[in-house]
Amino acid sequence: MKKAQLVLAAAAVAMSTSAFADIKISDRENGAWVTVTHQGAPAANATVSVVNLPQVRQKYQTDENGRVFLPISVTNSRSVKYRAVTQEGNVYSKFAFHSDKKR
Repeated sequence: MKKAQLVLAAAAVAMSTSAFADIKISDRENGAWVTVTHQGAPAANATVSVVNLPQVRQKYQTDENGRVFLPISVTNSRSVKYRAVTQEGNVYSKFAFHSDKKR
């Protein structure tokens, strides 16, 4: 019984933290638009970076709408991991698929 309560409590915490922040990625020809929200509101001045592409080392700041464009060039379709840090120090990450075949 206690084990089930622990599992339910851990799931509740995991779901509640994911509801506080969201990272949306829109794959484009020369990069991606990233939108960061925190507790449903745009996360202005959040720092966004790419974690798993060594050639993309720069960090970018979101605007007042929580948006920023990251220039990314991939030679093969792959999953890219984004990391966002809000002004309050909250850290969030998300994977997004990027295709080298743009239409």
